[in-house]
Amino acid sequence: MKRRLLLGMAAALPLPGARAMAQGSASPGSAPTGSGLAGWPSRPVRMLVGFPPAGLPDVYARLLSERLSAMLGQAVVVENRPGGGGTLANELLARTEDGHTLMSTSISMTAGAALRAGQIQYDVLRDIAPVSMISVVANGVLVHPSVPARTIEEFVALAKAQPGRVTCASPGNGTSGHVTQEYFKLRTGTDMVHVPYRGSGPLLPDFLGGQVQSVIDNIPVYMPHVREGRLRLLAVTTPQRWPSEPAVPTLAETVAPGFDVRAWFGVVAPARTPEPVLEAMNRLVVAALNEPAVARRIRDGGAEPAPTSREEFGQFMREDMARWTEVVRVSGARAD
Repeated sequence: MKRRLLLGMAAALPLPGARAMAQGSASPGSAPTGSGLAGWPSRPVRMLVGFPPAGLPDVYARLLSERLSAMLGQAVVVENRPGGGGTLANELLARTEDGHTLMSTSISMTAGAALRAGQIQYDVLRDIAPVSMISVVANGVLVHPSVPARTIEEFVALAKAQPGRVTCASPGNGTSGHVTQEYFKLRTGTDMVHVPYRGSGPLLPDFLGGQVQSVIDNIPVYMPHVREGRLRLLAVTTPQRWPSEPAVPTLAETVAPGFDVRAWFGVVAPARTPEPVLEAMNRLVVAALNEPAVARRIRDGGAEPAPTSREEFGQFMREDMARWTEVVRVSGARAD
């Protein structure tokens, strides 16, 4: 019954980025200067990140902070506040009222809230305002070379033959890697041991050293090591093969028909931020993402740029929250 319910939910949420890019594309050299608001910003702008350095939320925060600082003529300072799979930074963001705070976030904001329902002190849809999506990216199933599996079929067979023994790490409880892992286990009938870390940065050295056997996470962080033969990417979680890795099969075409998870990244702000400031933030972030050099850096990292309007991003977050709430309910996933 659980498998049938989740298979029925496998249709992808509509990703708004392509239409927004077509509507808001900027030509080279057309990036705005200043916010267009008198008196804002009146001091440096803070860009929170709920994870340690090296993960994609941090990478994107530093990429955008560089461009936004140049546009505004005012520093945009990245501040890492790791802990609780991003929830500590989310709580700080939700109670901030200074009008000078942004956050580089990800699917972990909605998935983590679904996983920790009743345990967190904020409401994602009430206390946090969408600014713009940044990008979408595939998650992947990766293994250390010591694992005797060279295909996703062999890995699933191995996990089924050793229930409760194969370790599978994620960047933390409530992250896209965690909830995707729970969905993967349910769809494939496997029982693996979840090993949560405090971000992709701390996870990577242990994975390269063989302390954990497998990982489900956003693929860009790991691809340099895959190309060097230090890790294996067995499958991606998107419905079609990912553009940057066309030789890697999807879960949908191999062990889990209909499987579809695309991780997203975005910029958000406290809901108490004045409306004109939120609009200015959106204009600036979209302009930065539409710069050819910025878009190229995102694609070079294995993701696809997806700038949006505030309204599109807000609707997407509402639908994503509903999706993960149902996945958590049906699968029984928990923050272990």
